Amino acid sequence: MLNLEQILNFAKEKGFPAGREKQVMAEYLQCLILQSFFRHAPVGKVSFIGGTSLRFFYDLSRFSEDLDFDNFGLGVSEFEEVIGKMIKDLEAQGFAVDSLIKIKGAFHCYIRFSNLLFANKLSSHATEKILVKIDTVTQDFIFVPEKKFFDRYGIVEEILVNPKDILMAQKTIALLERKTAKGRDFFDYTFLHSFTQPSLGYLQQKAGIASLPELKERLLKRCEEVNFDEMAKDVAPFLFNTGDAIRITKFKQYIEQWRV
Repeated sequence: MLNLEQILNFAKEKGFPAGREKQVMAEYLQCLILQSFFRHAPVGKVSFIGGTSLRFFYDLSRFSEDLDFDNFGLGVSEFEEVIGKMIKDLEAQGFAVDSLIKIKGAFHCYIRFSNLLFANKLSSHATEKILVKIDTVTQDFIFVPEKKFFDRYGIVEEILVNPKDILMAQKTIALLERKTAKGRDFFDYTFLHSFTQPSLGYLQQKAGIASLPELKERLLKRCEEVNFDEMAKDVAPFLFNTGDAIRITKFKQYIEQWRV
């Protein structure tokens, strides 16, 4: 276990602004969990996805709260076994931790760390905990995840990550179909759009979108349903640069100018 000063120094190198110590501590714990999760998960049955994967492998300039995975055949008992071994790893490193597993179609695990915030003077409440949530969702689209070396906070591990075009397709579907719109989806979309395009095969299978012009039309339709000022407020506590809120408030104009 690193001390707080070491953790903050690593975080500064990765773009974390000052004053986000709780988020930094949570990200460090995410890294430990990610390492242990892949060490114990059956090879090839899970792949890292979502905003935290963008943060860790593409330096997304916002904090992401959860660890999300595509599930390629990991069973309930296997998931429970992986979580059990992971908890033992964390306890062996000196953490006071408890977990709660929920199976509701997808597999979810809530991991709570006690004492860290109060012990490091990051909270005045001795009972305040840090929560890290793990979500795994069954994946039936056929593609090959990429092997990447994860290296953050001195933690190194080879893990499986979805290719960037799949990550963008998944983010696109979240943006279009999430019942309650989230500012992070719009922010992450513009981030990904700067260096990739979504997999049309994935969009076709999951959302019936067969072309980029059709995608643009769907995005503009979604824009009519969203209050972008509210979306910017939603994600503001997680952005490293306050000026980046323009990615959200001007999202409609951004899409309107997209040439397809």
